[in-house]
Amino acid sequence: MSHRAIRRSRRQSSSYGGPLRWLISLPARLHVRWLFIAAVLTVVMGGYLHVLLTAPPMPPSRAPVQVASP
Repeated sequence: MSHRAIRRSRRQSSSYGGPLRWLISLPARLHVRWLFIAAVLTVVMGGYLHVLLTAPPMPPSRAPVQVASP
């Protein structure tokens, strides 16, 4: 059996991943990788901004105290 035939038979017999692999590769197959990356990045940055804006301020009179480990 030739080298190319061996590679082809391995590729066809592989059932690794299933639906999860299909779902993860969907943006690449639809040629929307950069759009997907930008959307995920925007959502993550928006969540981080929300946490920063809604966090209570640290009182200026109390500096953070480092707890010594035993």
